[in-house]
Amino acid sequence: MSAAESITNASDLPRRVLFLNDVSFQYGAGIAQARQVEAILRLGIETGVLAWAPGEIELEAVATRGIDRNLWLGIRAVDHLVGGRNLSDDAVIAGLLAEVARFNPDVVIVGNLHAACWPFQLLPAIRRLGCRVITFLHDAYLYTGRCAYPGDCKAYLTGCTEACPTAEQYPRLNPSLIPGAWHTRREIFGGPRGIDVVANSQWNRRMFLTAMPSAHGVDTVELGADKDVFCPGDPTLARQQLGLPDNKPIVLCAAVNFQEARKGGTHLRAIVEALKDEAVFAAFGHNATEIPGLISLGYHLRADQLARCYQAADIFLGTATEEAFGQTVMEAQLCGVPAVAFHAGGVSEIIRHGLTGFLTRNADVQAAVAALRDLLTNPVRRSEFAHRAREFAAARFSQEAHALRWRDYLGGKPACHVGPDTPVLSYPVAESGEPTEPKRCRPSWPSKGDLIAPEQATIVDATAGLPGTSDAAELTKLFELGYRAGDIILGIGPDVGRGIVAAIQGALANPNRTLPPVCYALGLNHENPDLMRGLFDRTGLGIHSHVIVQDLGDFITRWEPRPTMVWIGPSPKPVTADDLNALSAWLAPGTPVLIGGYLTTNAVEAAPHRLAVDEWCDTGSAKLMGCFDCSVLCVSQK
Repeated sequence: MSAAESITNASDLPRRVLFLNDVSFQYGAGIAQARQVEAILRLGIETGVLAWAPGEIELEAVATRGIDRNLWLGIRAVDHLVGGRNLSDDAVIAGLLAEVARFNPDVVIVGNLHAACWPFQLLPAIRRLGCRVITFLHDAYLYTGRCAYPGDCKAYLTGCTEACPTAEQYPRLNPSLIPGAWHTRREIFGGPRGIDVVANSQWNRRMFLTAMPSAHGVDTVELGADKDVFCPGDPTLARQQLGLPDNKPIVLCAAVNFQEARKGGTHLRAIVEALKDEAVFAAFGHNATEIPGLISLGYHLRADQLARCYQAADIFLGTATEEAFGQTVMEAQLCGVPAVAFHAGGVSEIIRHGLTGFLTRNADVQAAVAALRDLLTNPVRRSEFAHRAREFAAARFSQEAHALRWRDYLGGKPACHVGPDTPVLSYPVAESGEPTEPKRCRPSWPSKGDLIAPEQATIVDATAGLPGTSDAAELTKLFELGYRAGDIILGIGPDVGRGIVAAIQGALANPNRTLPPVCYALGLNHENPDLMRGLFDRTGLGIHSHVIVQDLGDFITRWEPRPTMVWIGPSPKPVTADDLNALSAWLAPGTPVLIGGYLTTNAVEAAPHRLAVDEWCDTGSAKLMGCFDCSVLCVSQK
């Protein structure tokens, strides 16, 4: 079966899909919608677009593959249906329902409505036509009172009011209407009959559920782009075509509009000023010329023109302080360009920190300058990051992968994590401190036997030669923990590599986990990153991982979401009670934590570990669930 056949081989897909939005294929969300349209067409589904003001951009201008005219239904403009002007809300809804009915769709996917001013009551009204209605989250507009990004404002969590500090910003709304708009969204999306929601990133999905906990049916379909167009190219040729100098490394930036505050123009100015003698800075997007030292490459929509900009670059710099996904970061990584970006929103789901680029503290100019300088002065690391960036992005963010995600979602198999899973079986530890059967890896969840999956029996041999623990019971336990609780894995210590691999393999072995696991390898010394990078290159598991050199306290304040399992490996620097208490204050109750070195035969090494763990459990912050070889399994309690 060919790749194309495997994508379209699903009998439970809808016959016809209609996309509904404000400006069709214009701007960032418009480009995302064009790629979604291409993905749906690849599934063999008839597809059309209904837009308030589509402009003059046809699908042919932004598509990267041939368009099947038997499936493509075209774009229809409805700019005569404008909310808040001469027509009542009821009249606008009636007009739009008539337009939707002309397409006779099975599914309507609603994108950005910011500019159209259409009433939200339109969404449940479309259901009366017998269509399934799905809203796609490009930003925060669907869960605030009106804004696309809330910034530091938290009013969207409790109730937006007339005192909205940004009511005059796009998308504008009369302050008196904002409280009602906030409540209307909760009526439409909340409860068991709420409209289905699909987010473009896990971060955006979490934001929506935090703002609207009563909502159900909230899933994620990450975006993608054509990996055959967005691919590594000849940088010298690309620079010649763009008129860029070739005497310094080139740092590329991108934004629809650099005047938009959340795109970080102020921070970009400072970064360019700090590194202007070490690199050439170029950018595509509106108003790039207003930033001194930045060479403007214009504004582009065509994929081949965008790809040429990336192919000319050595590093991509993202300065957005709020970003639901990060399409330009994704495009850069597909082109094999290492990225440095602020740790904001969904960007951390694209860049693999320490492997394909660096994520710095949000809005931290000095940290961004340091990360850029690290790559500018280290061409070997830059080359390694570039290779991994292309490899990882092509596997996860290709147009084929995007189409498959839509196929699974529309076919009733949305991507999902397994969710929190707390060990329930405990094993006694004798008064001497020794477990009753330390060498046997007994299950921590009820099962039909000692093994949770066939791969668990071979995990010791499969990871042979990798740095890290060699204890069979520890490795098989880590596989089990990964299988049951490995949605988000945190490994702590300089010697956790082999154990992390076992946990990731366990997570991947669970057929119910259709979203890939994410692993954070938190090193405690500066030799660890290169060792971990090499390990992930050898095992091919770096696509799931971030490699971080940071102390635990900084990690907890900077990274999210919270881990669903933790592996603390043996280390010359013993784990402390303060470390464990910081963990338990952060982790959700019931999170499994496996700690190495608890029963090591070296009494000098074992004593600090054991004292810290025992104190942790004695205070009620954790519960001891048993020992496996030299490791102890605990469950966080508070």
